[in-house]
Amino acid sequence: MMKNWILAALLAAALGGCATPPARFYGLDAASGAAAPARLGQRVLLGPVTLPAALDRPQLVLDNGAGELSLQEFARWSAPLDRLLAQNLALGVSRHSGLASVYAYPQPGMDGGELRYVLDVRRLSLQPGRQVALEAVWQLQSVADGKALAGGSFSRAQPVTAADAPSLLAALRTLLDGLSIDMAAPLREQPVR
Repeated sequence: MMKNWILAALLAAALGGCATPPARFYGLDAASGAAAPARLGQRVLLGPVTLPAALDRPQLVLDNGAGELSLQEFARWSAPLDRLLAQNLALGVSRHSGLASVYAYPQPGMDGGELRYVLDVRRLSLQPGRQVALEAVWQLQSVADGKALAGGSFSRAQPVTAADAPSLLAALRTLLDGLSIDMAAPLREQPVR
C-alpha cells in the first residue's frame, strides 16, 4: 500500500515536471494618443502587407544576432502578422491623418476603395535586451488607375533593455506609430474630399 502511494507521488511529480507552459497570444493594438479630429473622405485601404518569409508564421520570431533566429513556441501572434500590422497601421494612419475612412485590407464587404497603401516590411527584428528594428517601404496609390500618389521608406530602431515579449512588442508599437505618422502625411497635406 505504501509502495503504491510512493509510486503515485513520483508519477505525479514526473508528470507535473513535464507539463508544457500555456501559450500566450499577442496582438498589436495601435498606440494610444491624441488623434486629429476624424472626418469622412475617400475610402483608403491599407494593405496588402508583405513580410520576410521567416516572419510569416504564428510564433514570435526573435533575432539572436548573426543571422540566428529562434521561434517562441509558446509566444504566438493572435492573428496572422501581416493582418495585425495592417490593422495597427490603418488605425494609426486614421488617427494621425484625421481621416476616419482608413481600413485594413482585406475588408469583407468592401470594394477596393479609392486609395490604397501597399507596404513591404523588409525587416522586423525583435532582439531581446537590445532593440527592435523595423524597415519598410510604402506607397499610396490611386485604385482607379494604379498611379502612385506618394511613397516613402522607414528605417528605425527602438532600444529595449528587457527580454520579455511585452517589452519587445511595446517597442514595436512605438515604431509602428512612427511609421503611421509618416504614412499619414500625404493625407494631411493634400486632404481628400
